[in-house]
Amino acid sequence: MSDSADGSAYLDFLFVEGERLGWVFRDRHLYCHRFPEPYPVPGQVGDGVYFNAATASVDKWRRMRKWVSIGFGVMVVLLCLGIIGQGPTSDLGVIILLGLAVMIGGALLSWFNSRAAEDGPVRERERQSRLYEAECADWEERRAQFDAAERRRVDSYLEWGAALMPPTTRRVDIVGGSAWGWEALLTVMGTSMLRTTGAMTLVDFSGEPTCHELVWLARAASIDVTAIRLPDQVGETTLLSEADGQGLVDSLVEAMHGDAPAGRRADRAQDDRILSSVCRALGEDVTIPRIAAAVSVLLDEPGDFPELSEAEREHIGDALFSDEFRRQTHLNLRRIESHLRPLRDLFTATGRREDQHDLGKPGLTCLVYENTAHNVREELLKELVLQGLIQRLVSPEPFVGPLVIAGADDLNHRHIDRLSDMCIRRGVRLVVMFRHLRDSAVRAVGGDVVAFMRLSNHEESARAADFIGRQHTFRLSQLTRTLGGSQTHSQGNTLGFSDQISSGPGPRSVSVGRNWTHTRTVADSGNWNESQSEQRSYEYVVEPRTLQDLPDYALIEVTQGTGRLSVRSVECNPDIVSLPRVTTNPLPDLPLPHPSQAAVQPSGEPPRTLPGQSHPAYDEPNWADQRYPEEWR
Repeated sequence: MSDSADGSAYLDFLFVEGERLGWVFRDRHLYCHRFPEPYPVPGQVGDGVYFNAATASVDKWRRMRKWVSIGFGVMVVLLCLGIIGQGPTSDLGVIILLGLAVMIGGALLSWFNSRAAEDGPVRERERQSRLYEAECADWEERRAQFDAAERRRVDSYLEWGAALMPPTTRRVDIVGGSAWGWEALLTVMGTSMLRTTGAMTLVDFSGEPTCHELVWLARAASIDVTAIRLPDQVGETTLLSEADGQGLVDSLVEAMHGDAPAGRRADRAQDDRILSSVCRALGEDVTIPRIAAAVSVLLDEPGDFPELSEAEREHIGDALFSDEFRRQTHLNLRRIESHLRPLRDLFTATGRREDQHDLGKPGLTCLVYENTAHNVREELLKELVLQGLIQRLVSPEPFVGPLVIAGADDLNHRHIDRLSDMCIRRGVRLVVMFRHLRDSAVRAVGGDVVAFMRLSNHEESARAADFIGRQHTFRLSQLTRTLGGSQTHSQGNTLGFSDQISSGPGPRSVSVGRNWTHTRTVADSGNWNESQSEQRSYEYVVEPRTLQDLPDYALIEVTQGTGRLSVRSVECNPDIVSLPRVTTNPLPDLPLPHPSQAAVQPSGEPPRTLPGQSHPAYDEPNWADQRYPEEWR
């Protein structure tokens, strides 16, 4: 979480009404209009200027020869006039000079006039260039003012809106993701659920500390929090303690045969008969430790079995079943006893105690499975906890708030469907989180809302892409993409030991010291290649490779059951609430500008131009420094 964000404001912004999965990003710059005026076009040199230049080039020598002829004519006229005595002079040299002056002067004048006409296009182009530069400078100034006004206008637009779930949603399936992504998702989703309904029950089978941040925030917000560690503290809950004999039998049988094929139905029926008879023999006080003790008596196991009275031990050992029946069902009894033995120390031998915690009550109740071992005992306990939840929903006591099951990969899909049916009947929203899309998840996934997070396995990502539909596209913000592309999580601990020994009459001492250090660092990086670095959101097509590279805090939400399939990307980083332009409500609908008028295209393509409107300022955009603040570059 951001250290700069105020703590109380952070809590107030997280704990808001409306159950949400996260936030949806919408780039406000998509609503910027481009400057409507076309870029100035350089002026063209007129055809008359080119015609005059061509004409002058062709007539230049003809005009010079004409002036030479005129000079000769002048000399002849002056010479004739001088001979007859009527001219200004009769001097031959003067006459020749006057003729030459007319020839040379006329030729030079014709030459310079022709050169001026030939250089006319060059001078005209230079004049048009100076005029074009002035028009461009004026256009750039007007465009800068228009863009600044557009930025001021869109700066008031919201960019992050709540991704609220439809109010009719009864079940949400989360598939994929990492421990960090689940922690963020539970924080964002859990705080909104607590604020909306005032209660939430979380059963975490993942073996990872995915709900620690949610618990910390709930306590900081003065919400009643009950955290129970499984399996050690399972006896401190009301799971199975309030169930009647038949309900407890059903729970045990389903837990023991959760993954058994249909052909094992005879064994299930035999176990049901044995346990039902034992429960009837135990009377009203039926608990798992007493059932385990009774089965041990049927097997003639040595021991005192303080859970049973002397009369109960005699009745169960001598009169409950015949010797032949016990001989034929010895394997069933042995199987039941092996399943119940590890549960005897976990559940109390008496009925409900005063300090037992009830599920489905106001506040946050977390059942956290901290053991990461994967063995038959742990699988049995998980199935038994699930059966306890079903029995709790069957009971007449009201169940308040949503129910979240994290790490449901080992649970049987039939039991998940049964739990889902009971939640729908009781009006309880159910959230089921699977780490992988295989086995039970493949059969169980398909609620009202299905959200896919990162699926590293290629087969699982291919299944997810087929479920979503590969023709769909989604967008991710630069924030989530950057956080997902490069991240590091580390932890470390140090354990020290020292001892000092003194012996003998003298000052003799021996010191022994030991020190253990453990450091663990997890680094994850991904490469996301994009052609335009100034974009603030990125569009991707739903493909298996894309789902394998999703950042930790990104998920693709698929909503069905509303008449049409809706696909959108959601970002669940809790620190988003500390960013500007965030709302706890969905983003308002705003009309996008026409593609020909938009300054930024949603697909990241260069802005489109109207016919005859092409100009370099838009054809080659380089506005990153103008459009985006420093923190986004």
